[in-house]
Amino acid sequence: MSLPARPDEMGRELAQGPAAVESTLAEVWRLHAQLGPLLTSAGRIVLIGTGASLAVARIAAPLWGASTEQRVVVRQSSEIALGDLDGDRLAASDVVIAISQSGSGPETLAAARQAAASGSSVLAITAHRDAPLAAAASRVLILQSGDERGASTKSALATLAALLALAGLLPANPQGAAGVAEALRATAASQNAMEGSARLLAGARRVWFIGFGSGLGIAEAGALLWHEKVVRQAMATTPSELRHGPIEAVGPGDAIVSIDVDRMSPHREAYLAMLRGELAHLGAGFVELPSTSDGEPPARALAALLRVQQLARATALAAGTYRDGFAVLRHVVTPADRVFEL
Repeated sequence: MSLPARPDEMGRELAQGPAAVESTLAEVWRLHAQLGPLLTSAGRIVLIGTGASLAVARIAAPLWGASTEQRVVVRQSSEIALGDLDGDRLAASDVVIAISQSGSGPETLAAARQAAASGSSVLAITAHRDAPLAAAASRVLILQSGDERGASTKSALATLAALLALAGLLPANPQGAAGVAEALRATAASQNAMEGSARLLAGARRVWFIGFGSGLGIAEAGALLWHEKVVRQAMATTPSELRHGPIEAVGPGDAIVSIDVDRMSPHREAYLAMLRGELAHLGAGFVELPSTSDGEPPARALAALLRVQQLARATALAAGTYRDGFAVLRHVVTPADRVFEL
């Protein structure tokens, strides 16, 4: 398999990812004096979103939570908007970070408005300054990802970088931001490392993405891209959840993509080795998602997210299923605006 000489829509936007990250980090740096006190005074940080935004929140939350005494939680926008279905009510002491690339997703917009009505401070993260979500928030951080026509790739990278910088886990100053972007460019330049794995996954009967902690969020981002671009079923879960039930459905012709961005402990290394042996016995293929970053877990998570995006594109091209845009999301799925106007 060779990548197209003329980049497709997803390929173009992947190439723009490092620049979007660098510019977004500059925006975090510019707003540091406003956002720093807001976040440090929060009783807890609540990250909300849907789709790719939700997956990115789930990547950031374990890393952010481990670095602070504050509680950091992730909630689906729809569970808030439809009546606190997860049983977790927002409080006035919460800082709610509402994430939406478009800034117009009805579930996240409705949830942000409910958060503001409950007295919570709302920080909107969106790529569009004039979006309804920005108007509903008390603070706004504009992603520098610009328009995005295909699957969320450069906006997902920019969002993750922004969240990690807000947590103090990535540098946002000009020199530090340039270093983060340069490391991502090195990852982007080595995309051909994905070709062997892409060929294996293109021929797989089923694909399972697995990871612990932030790795699970990256797994969820990968499964979402799989449905959107490879147009095949994929499942995201933890290695332990896979071993307790779903493994009954794993067999020859399946493939597992393992993602781990944290520092490896002896227990976790032994646990994953045990799982690899079990999967080999079942005849399933195993792919360990590589990362070009040798840095700390936040930088590794950012690089791994780019890697899973590259892997989805490369597999779609190898399988012959890649297409620009969306066949269902834009034509069949009805926006839920009217539901929240009732």
